[in-house]
Amino acid sequence: MANKAVRMEAEEFMATYFPLPPSVGEEDRPRWPSNVFSELVGGGALLEAEIMSRFIQAVNENKLAGDLLMACSSEKPEMEEGDEFRQKIDAAFFKEDNFPLLHDGRPRWADQVVPVEFKRHETNKDPFDDRDEDRTDADSIERKKVRGQVITYAEYIFRVQHRTALFMLLVIGRNFRFLRWDRSGTIVTRAIDYVSESDVLCEFLWRMSLQSDEALGVDPSATRVLPGDADYAEMDEAAVELESDLATEERVLTAAEVRAGVQVFKYVRQCFRQSLQPEWPRYRVEVPDGAGTRHFLVGRPVFYAHGMVGRGTRGYIALDCASKRFVWLKDAWRVHYDLVDQEGSILGLLNEKKIANVPTLLCHGDIRNQTTDTPRVWEEKHPPEPVTAAVPPLVPIPASQSSSCTLVAPPPPPLSSSTSRKRTRTEFDSEDTALNFREESPLRHHMHYRIVEREVAMPLSEFQTGRQLVSVVLDCIVAHWEAHKEANIMHRDVSGGNVLIYPKVEYVPETNEMRITWTGLLADWEMSKPVSEKVEFLRPRQPPRTGTWQFLSAAMLSRYPGAVEIADELEAFFYVILYHGVRYLKSNCEEHAFFLEGFFDAYTRGKDGVYTCGTAKANAVKFGVIEAHTDVPLTFDSPLDCVFDTLLPYFKARYAVLKYKEELAQSSKPPRKAPIMPCKVNDPPSPSPSSKAGSRPLKPNASYQRLGLAESSTSLLRTRVTKVVPPKPEVFEEAALVETHERMVRVLNEVLDMGGWTEDKVGDQVPNDYQPNYPIAPGEGAAESTVKRRRAASSGRLTAYHPYSFPLLTQPPKSALT
Repeated sequence: MANKAVRMEAEEFMATYFPLPPSVGEEDRPRWPSNVFSELVGGGALLEAEIMSRFIQAVNENKLAGDLLMACSSEKPEMEEGDEFRQKIDAAFFKEDNFPLLHDGRPRWADQVVPVEFKRHETNKDPFDDRDEDRTDADSIERKKVRGQVITYAEYIFRVQHRTALFMLLVIGRNFRFLRWDRSGTIVTRAIDYVSESDVLCEFLWRMSLQSDEALGVDPSATRVLPGDADYAEMDEAAVELESDLATEERVLTAAEVRAGVQVFKYVRQCFRQSLQPEWPRYRVEVPDGAGTRHFLVGRPVFYAHGMVGRGTRGYIALDCASKRFVWLKDAWRVHYDLVDQEGSILGLLNEKKIANVPTLLCHGDIRNQTTDTPRVWEEKHPPEPVTAAVPPLVPIPASQSSSCTLVAPPPPPLSSSTSRKRTRTEFDSEDTALNFREESPLRHHMHYRIVEREVAMPLSEFQTGRQLVSVVLDCIVAHWEAHKEANIMHRDVSGGNVLIYPKVEYVPETNEMRITWTGLLADWEMSKPVSEKVEFLRPRQPPRTGTWQFLSAAMLSRYPGAVEIADELEAFFYVILYHGVRYLKSNCEEHAFFLEGFFDAYTRGKDGVYTCGTAKANAVKFGVIEAHTDVPLTFDSPLDCVFDTLLPYFKARYAVLKYKEELAQSSKPPRKAPIMPCKVNDPPSPSPSSKAGSRPLKPNASYQRLGLAESSTSLLRTRVTKVVPPKPEVFEEAALVETHERMVRVLNEVLDMGGWTEDKVGDQVPNDYQPNYPIAPGEGAAESTVKRRRAASSGRLTAYHPYSFPLLTQPPKSALT
């Protein structure tokens, strides 16, 4: 979240976010004691625990926050088991009704109204810096760690509660700051001494107590469901396993199962039941449905994206209040810019075109026009500079030329060095930007959005055999092909988290049987885009987009990628098969985690800070071989080897052609003129006019003379001549095979018909306690959590989920998220 904080003065903060209600006048302001924080005069020398104890006592005894009361929440974690919620914030403001329940010292994340964090009175405990007017985030390592800590607390509350914003009080010794978080960034006040200026903090707390839940950031479109409510009982009842629930494995249905009609798969109900954990709140949420509104009941999200800034995607197995059926509900903060389509609009078009193997849209829409406010504040604080020079008129740029560079700084120096590191799911610039945003702004606009889909799918990692893995991926390639052909839509975010398994009951006419078949479902069309735009844009449509680093093609991970092409998407599908094959199937790979880390998570970071493709992936498409170990090709001893042996040469050919085209373009550029250097006093004299033309005089040296080394009449030096040699015709032919879907679809179909398939899945071969071998990023900022925690968080410890989740080995470097 570097550079995501915006400073605001205390008076402006209160006027903007804690205004006095119409029914409250200036005369209603309480008269606070002048010595209300007298016990904290020596706060600069007190430990955090003592500061917290005295501060809470002063606030509660003097009713500084009205009906909001403070309670300590740092004694015990929310849950005793698992790592995900073992974090404990120091204290929080709670509603008075909940106060009797808060004496166990737990955070009670679901009930916190305004969290409070305490730190000692030390400069390195303040995550923000008031000295620089243009920069609010502090840079020192220790202060970054504190900032990472408070970001984590805010992230937890956004994850557990349904919120549009979150206010937080940060107390550092005798100073305090008020913070406001949303999915775009943070607004933070200057540090103020609350002992000498107690009226300022008292005013803050009084105004805060007068605000409605909605004004304090609680989402009014989500209503809390409590024990005793009818919705609560309905959720409990829906979670009870029924005898008629269908087992998931592929098989022929029995006559009794056929007669039972529409049924629920066991994994779906089990997943919903596991989401009803007592520590997690339940909600009734609303989703727009045309001119109306539908309601759904949700518990713990099955998936939640990590990070405070961004889309904050959460996926739920939800219960439809009307139909009483289980559905998939996605809650996210989509990028909010002109000409950027909602995911539901794209999915609706695909459904209308009857594209197979994509989710079925039920309803979707923006939620009550809820948008992030931090970008607006940043733009107000940073007015655009006046134009002082004449600029040429804007000319529409053809779509083929309108691509901007992704993850790219200005062109690097000629001799920039680079080092190889790891990187995973990350913020990734696409060729799209918006028409209604300030390009220099570090903050993105987000709009709250929900979408509901009929299918509740399983993660690809649940596949049972290598053959089934190929079959599921093939279904998704066909969906991608149909979407491109029939709807002119390019998915642009193919990844292991978006290729899903959907068990489907199908009638087999050849045998007159009903059977369960595991099919592929290509999900998450949020980043998709029409292949050919009818409107030519003056500039791209939206700023940085989210992509899955592991599965991006080597071309898209290059320094200057262009628009996503079919070949890039097919390469991503290729990597989906490779990743899951290595991780879950028998092979000659011995260090599975090390291989996956090096091939998929790796990146090259240039001296200029630009991230590009890792060495292993780049070498695979350059040389056409994937090695399990040094000089040992990767093998699975199954028909899966034919997939890689057949397809990889096509991608190798493509990159040979791309390299040729790049060299050809470079050779057509005019050569750089050598700079004219001024003559120095000590420069050697120019050759005399009497020197023989073309001779190369030797430096005077007695040894040369004794050795008989005479001057040469011609230069012996060779100058590198770049000769652009085109690849052979067959290379162009093979490269063309991945410009369309047909060849890859035919290859995978042929592989599925081969003999030799076995029960080759051996389970997850990445240990839960695996630690990356290299630092994820420079060792600054908050400490990275363990892989075990990340993997548990990704799956929510549930056995079924829909899109948007992928068990990563590592997290992206912090600098890649800015």
